[in-house]
Amino acid sequence: MKSLLSILLLSTLIFLPNTGFSQLVNEESDSDVNYSFVPVFAYTSDSGLIGGILLQRIDYRNDRNPFFSNTKLDINGSTKGRWVAALDHERLQLLGKDIRNHTIIEYERNPRSTFFGLGNDTSFSKDEYEEGLYYLVRNFGLLSFSARKQLLEYSEYGNLDGLVRFKGSYTVTSERGNDTRFVNDRPIGFDGGWVNKIGFGFVADSRDSEFSPSQGGRFEIGFNTSGNLTGSDYSFTDYFADFRIYTPVFWDVIIAQRLEVKHSMGDVPFWELPIIGNQRGLRGYAQDRFRGDSSVLHMIEARRWLFSFYEDDIRIGGHLFTDTGRVFSDFDSSALFGNLKNTWGFGATMSVLSPDLIVRGELGFSNEDYRIYAGLGYAF
Repeated sequence: MKSLLSILLLSTLIFLPNTGFSQLVNEESDSDVNYSFVPVFAYTSDSGLIGGILLQRIDYRNDRNPFFSNTKLDINGSTKGRWVAALDHERLQLLGKDIRNHTIIEYERNPRSTFFGLGNDTSFSKDEYEEGLYYLVRNFGLLSFSARKQLLEYSEYGNLDGLVRFKGSYTVTSERGNDTRFVNDRPIGFDGGWVNKIGFGFVADSRDSEFSPSQGGRFEIGFNTSGNLTGSDYSFTDYFADFRIYTPVFWDVIIAQRLEVKHSMGDVPFWELPIIGNQRGLRGYAQDRFRGDSSVLHMIEARRWLFSFYEDDIRIGGHLFTDTGRVFSDFDSSALFGNLKNTWGFGATMSVLSPDLIVRGELGFSNEDYRIYAGLGYAF
């Protein structure tokens, strides 16, 4: 256990720089711009040792909430062969109009992408996992753009927005042996291909902060569709609902909860199916452990900032969590509360150089294994 705690501490400090800078620039237009450059050092169970760089620029022009624009460039590679390059840009204006827009360009190569089969009761063996029988090679490129327009205001911080989303992606897959689950099952999407989607939805957000909320909630519902008209190789539709609520209780402890429901129908490639069992939910299982036509997931965390240094330039926090969920497929019982999977764990957070740059490390436990995670921001 001591070694696990040491590794968790390492993953918690993933972005603590050996060298770095953060500066506040006051421009003539009364804009406040915060720049951060941070070397990345991390360890996770699924990627191994990670090294890279993170660049962030946040423009707080005219005290716009939560910002006027936020741009992040993340480039990293790992000892297990995973490479990621991602550019993330979000801005509150589009063509001079108050339309919030979000653009993501991402490339990932992962020679240890996983496929355990479809359904809630797929078998798992540690020996087979270590032998690579659940692995495949996946190369993935993504361009995503979304735009949100405010429809009405409610409460102190609340806004209801309408949203439209465009997403284009291309996936290349290759097998890692004739005896792998991926080759034996040959799921839809075995040969990769294009998935181009257009989606619509609504977002209601009343959180007092988008980075470290202490009260309020965020609720999003919507759907995405892919087919011949969008230039896709697969025709399907997915629906989702995501509800999050944050409640202060005592001693500055925040109870954060999330309920997410997903459903897909049509000719859905395996990587676009609802998936749980990763750092985004059901933490503690092997990467992307469960996938099916539908999923339900509940997450709850007790969070608290513990202490700070250098006039709050660096803050340290901790949290406890438990996740519950399952997937549904043709092979599973349809009982909503039957055979639910449960995990639990704990983690630590750090805000580095900027209160809006939060990193975290977590240790999650399931009945099959434990996993170490590291990433930007809270899980939700």
